[in-house]
Amino acid sequence: MKFGFLPRSLDIAAGDFTITTIADWRTAVAEIEAQGHVAKGWLFKPSRHDGPQPVGRFQLPITHEVLSASDNDPERMRFVVLVLGFLLGLRLLPEGWGHLHGTAVECGKCNGFLIADSEIIPCLELAAAFFASNRQNRNVKRIQSAISLIQWSKGQEHYFDSFNYLYMAIDACWAVCADAHAAAVASIAKSGRVPHVLRPQVMQQILGLQLPAIFDPNAQVNAASIRNDLIHEGLVGDMPLGLSVMPHCEHEMREFADKLILALLGVKAGYIGTAGGDRQRHALDLKP
Repeated sequence: MKFGFLPRSLDIAAGDFTITTIADWRTAVAEIEAQGHVAKGWLFKPSRHDGPQPVGRFQLPITHEVLSASDNDPERMRFVVLVLGFLLGLRLLPEGWGHLHGTAVECGKCNGFLIADSEIIPCLELAAAFFASNRQNRNVKRIQSAISLIQWSKGQEHYFDSFNYLYMAIDACWAVCADAHAAAVASIAKSGRVPHVLRPQVMQQILGLQLPAIFDPNAQVNAASIRNDLIHEGLVGDMPLGLSVMPHCEHEMREFADKLILALLGVKAGYIGTAGGDRQRHALDLKP
């Protein structure tokens, strides 16, 4: 399956997958930058030809191709492409798909970890195994949604939109966790339905993560309380939307969402168990 836009050469083959560079990505980068919509590694939505309004949907050049030795089912390969983008920290899309938001045109803009080329295909094989186990339920779509929401959250102009996207991404991860680890969830939450405020803590226990402070269910202000005020009353910090500042929690939320997705896909890595919150990009440190 052909995909893009990846602004670097990537030619690796191992196990089930082969990834090859099929286009001159340097020329593509130069052409995109020449259009005047790129700043600090981000491509902002281009304007329509007939006015100043941004286009509703746009496509970027195709630069690479991924093939499977065992199964090139289009749905499976689309999932692999989206996961590859998540691993590299930018939004990669299959040929013919378009962007709805401004998007990164540099690797590492949309995730909190660094992945070595040698770690990519082992992670994609775990993603393919997840796809095979979950193709008959909604978990594949939920992971795709969580990845998209994390990536979209980075390009938002307003802090409350970024928060909302990230909260939805984590809630999508909760839906996967509650389905894939139903017995473990039931053993921890013996009272039945798990409220929003406890969901990150339950996932943290099941998946072996550390819980960021913004998800502490005993804190006076936490992600769930911010979400309730924002969604139900349009308030942030007890003030109308746009008149106050959101607590600085985006980094913690995005990093936690990264780790949730990796753990749900079955990835075992040193990064997943790190405390986080130090605003450093850690190596993935993939484990066998």
